[in-house]
Amino acid sequence: MSISLRHPHNGTDSGLGHDFWWVFAASSCLTLVNGAAAALLARYAIHELGATASTVGLLVGSSSVVAIVLRPVLGSVADRYGLRRVTALGAVTLAVGLVILMLAASLATGTAGRLVMGLSTAASTTALLAWVVALVPSEQRGRALGIFGVSVWAGLAAGPQLGQVLVSLGGYPALWIGCATLGLASGGCAMQARAPRIEVEPERPPRHPLHLLKLVARPGAASMIAWAGEGLIVTFLVVTLEGRGLPAGGLTGAVSVFTVFAISVIVARLALSGLVDRFGAAPVAALALFTIGLGLGTLAVAHGFAVAALGAVLLGLGFAPLFPSLALLATARLNPDERASGIGVFSSFMDAGMAAGSILGGVLVAAIGSGATFGVLAAAQLVALVLVLGGPQRPTSSRSSRRAGFETSIASSAASETPPS
Repeated sequence: MSISLRHPHNGTDSGLGHDFWWVFAASSCLTLVNGAAAALLARYAIHELGATASTVGLLVGSSSVVAIVLRPVLGSVADRYGLRRVTALGAVTLAVGLVILMLAASLATGTAGRLVMGLSTAASTTALLAWVVALVPSEQRGRALGIFGVSVWAGLAAGPQLGQVLVSLGGYPALWIGCATLGLASGGCAMQARAPRIEVEPERPPRHPLHLLKLVARPGAASMIAWAGEGLIVTFLVVTLEGRGLPAGGLTGAVSVFTVFAISVIVARLALSGLVDRFGAAPVAALALFTIGLGLGTLAVAHGFAVAALGAVLLGLGFAPLFPSLALLATARLNPDERASGIGVFSSFMDAGMAAGSILGGVLVAAIGSGATFGVLAAAQLVALVLVLGGPQRPTSSRSSRRAGFETSIASSAASETPPS
């Protein structure tokens, strides 16, 4: 099917419109929840729910498992019942999941709350991303999506600090209540924006998903390895650094390393925005994976804030250009009418990587220790590098083709950048 979008005219001086900024605000509230919860969830599970290194990964990674399975389904639900409804329902269920987590007395109950959070976050992020694409004309879409993506990393940068403040003021109940309030605020912001009318026209049926899987397999597998590193960081970085003597809070605390990482991604993305167009997707992806490996290796041996912050900066420099370059490689062999479906398959690889980093990372941490586990993930980036350089998915040399592919891929998969709630 093809989708025709009618863009409401609600212009401002920026050209993006008031509705866009309401959607941006909704995303910012949601990613603040994601950042605050993700950085402190492992510590909460260990200290309050009796989790171990091997079981905490199951709790944290369960939301990624939900996203792998349900993200395509939730997109179809949003198309059928409306972007505003799905976003608002996602906000309410997010608050419910956080309340379950707050009241949890066991790891099983906590995991149930986490699953509800994963379902709601996947629904809201998918709907919000589609909302941005529908609101903005094609000639402004690249700029709009670039700005919209900043809300994700801004939330990851500020969320851990906000979470630490809430815990210091009122313990974990204050954290979960504060996050639930922000989740509801996300739905409230979404209700202020007008959803454009989407007209669906019949067309030839899409090709088989296995065909799309074959086309995106190499960049997808590389993204899974890279995002497994992020899943490991989200789950175990704070508790690892605390175990090595760093305080949890403060400017030089373990939580601040998350902030350094997120700010590095934002700055690097703004500074390196033309890198892929200039040098090509495969070389940039390879360099980014090598840099991520250096960052993970640095965290493997970090026992102080300065070294850990250096590792976080290296990770930020690597992840900033990695997403657009891998997304471009994934779209290079796709026909225009199958790009969204192919990128949906590609996005599942990143969700799978986040889950693997949390769950299998926990098994490795329990077996060989956190430092060795970070080292294993650092070495694994070399495998991803080989996949990128050895694959046939090379975009054309045309600058315009690269830019077109980049914008389409971002429109279809930016939601996968959202850190787990």
